[in-house]
Amino acid sequence: MKVKNSALRFTFFRLIISTEKISVTLCNHLTEDLSAMKLHLSFILLLFCFLPLRLHAVYTDHRNHKVDSLENVLKTKHPKGEELSTIYLELMSGYQQTDRDKSIHYAQLEVELAERNGYTNALYDAWMMIGLHAYGRTDYDSAQHCFDRALQATEQMRGNKHYTQLDLDNNYSRLYGTLGNLYNIQGKLHLALDYYQKALPIFKRNGWKESECILYYNVGELYLELGNYDAAEENYQKAMEVGATTGDSLMVAGPQYGLAMTLLKAGQYEKALENAQRGFEYYKVHQDEELASALDGYVLFSRIYQLGFHDLKTAQQYLDEGFQVISGEEVGPTFLSDAYAQQASLCLERKEWSKGIEWALKALETNDQDPQHNIGVYKTLAEAYAAVGNTIECQRYIGLMHHTMEEQSTSKYQSALSEMEVRYETLEKEAQLRDLEQRHRMSILRNWLFLGLIIILLIVVIVIVVVNKQRRRISNMLSRMEGEAEERTRLGRDLHDRLGGLLTSIRMQSNEQQIQDLSLQATEEMRRVAHHLMPASLKENGLATALRDFCRVNPIVSFSHHGQDLRLSEQQEVMLYCATHELVNNALKHAQASHIMVQLMMDEEYAAVIVADDGKGFDPDKLTKNMGLRNIRERVELQQGRMSISSSSTGTEINIEIPC
Repeated sequence: MKVKNSALRFTFFRLIISTEKISVTLCNHLTEDLSAMKLHLSFILLLFCFLPLRLHAVYTDHRNHKVDSLENVLKTKHPKGEELSTIYLELMSGYQQTDRDKSIHYAQLEVELAERNGYTNALYDAWMMIGLHAYGRTDYDSAQHCFDRALQATEQMRGNKHYTQLDLDNNYSRLYGTLGNLYNIQGKLHLALDYYQKALPIFKRNGWKESECILYYNVGELYLELGNYDAAEENYQKAMEVGATTGDSLMVAGPQYGLAMTLLKAGQYEKALENAQRGFEYYKVHQDEELASALDGYVLFSRIYQLGFHDLKTAQQYLDEGFQVISGEEVGPTFLSDAYAQQASLCLERKEWSKGIEWALKALETNDQDPQHNIGVYKTLAEAYAAVGNTIECQRYIGLMHHTMEEQSTSKYQSALSEMEVRYETLEKEAQLRDLEQRHRMSILRNWLFLGLIIILLIVVIVIVVVNKQRRRISNMLSRMEGEAEERTRLGRDLHDRLGGLLTSIRMQSNEQQIQDLSLQATEEMRRVAHHLMPASLKENGLATALRDFCRVNPIVSFSHHGQDLRLSEQQEVMLYCATHELVNNALKHAQASHIMVQLMMDEEYAAVIVADDGKGFDPDKLTKNMGLRNIRERVELQQGRMSISSSSTGTEINIEIPC
């Protein structure tokens, strides 16, 4: 799961996933391909939490006699049918943590066997295992394909008397949590939230309190990532309330850490300190097995005292104690780099510029894989180099920070960049003034002021030219869109009123049955064309109704609506309807898809349409000049929205999102 402001590790905690209270203990194990990513503390809803219920033997040592004996059975007795399926499942699970290649090998054998014999639940387990390994390799497209196949297997279980509702709940909850994590780590936060919300009622229905607690925690992390502190606090509180009913202190300690971070960002320092202290009580008691989280706690205390109370002495004491606790112990690079970055920040507060540079560079050397972490360190380095007068290095790190922020593409990062640029300009001017005091201060200052005035005038002229050009472009686009909408409406009305009446007259007057049938078909086809050009239901009932009517016509097109049923402006609704119409038609003509899915999501802040198919895909880079896609993108941008395209040989997904 992707939570950018935090650290990744696997730790011990239990997740009850059945009414029989089956507990799964997770090893303190870090997958090599995930070591570069950062997820918060030990409380994340990990994909490996949801192990298959039927796999009773989970072996963490490939030398275990049970695994060896099963492989010997394959070599000597040549089992078949369900016995062979059970052995494959046992082996893929037994090798999961120790030999990835063997685990995948036996899972693939299980897929072949299960598909031949109709073992749908075993097929689900095998696809999930292959998908988890793809997720561990950060091969998200392959993981998505595997999880989709697992979902198809679960759908086949419906109505089968061999499977209970509990079997379905286990599979669906595991899938929803997994897909939520997959979308989250790719930054598709709204989709991640949608899947988490699908998993929540299943947890509640079955009384899976620990799963419910962890899910609330993850939603809190997601809202914290989006900068919605009120929603983040609400979900952390729910996680703490549910966690308190489990009897597991870790279920409460994790959300308290998250709540403390939320309150710190919201400027509620007293409450942040109170919650940090409560959460820290657990990690300090379990310091040996929770060493990294204990270090996180010391860093959190240091930040609270620095930012909230401006008590640099206490902040430094907590950080020193954290370094002392981990002395000689192995701690993940993400945790160490956070601590080093905090030390650099304290040095800057004390104007110890050289030490600040040293600690910041150490933080980057330890871990440079997390963009948000890097942004903070780049900012620290830029400030420090500006203070010592090294403008070249200062500008270099300003550039790195700017580039990283653009990649993140969030308003939060842009705001931080603006703040950093202002602080840099202030520091640079102070350094210049100190130099000017020794070299004809007033004369050089007048030259700078004159140069600055010229630059400002040039910027104003450029801005005016750009703004006027953009206004003309927007005006032309709006006029074209209005004309197209009017033409669609007129053409639809004329088709219905004129051609429809003519065809009806022909059918009424003809005596030949074949001619009557053909004219009837032409009439129906004309009505469909007229309706889809600009349906009356779009204006009368809104976008959701119009899209549902449009999708209902074709049997391979499905439609779903999530969120609120709101009305947008006429231009927005027409744009989204026409864009969806064209994307679906493109998929029908070119994708060779067996299923096309249209989703509409709306709330008070945004509206989004997703068109996804399971067709042959295409290369988006080779179609950047495609007139249809370019027109759609321009119209979306005109509404201050954005369009993204993801395509592979297994299908295509196009997302359109606009603000309400």
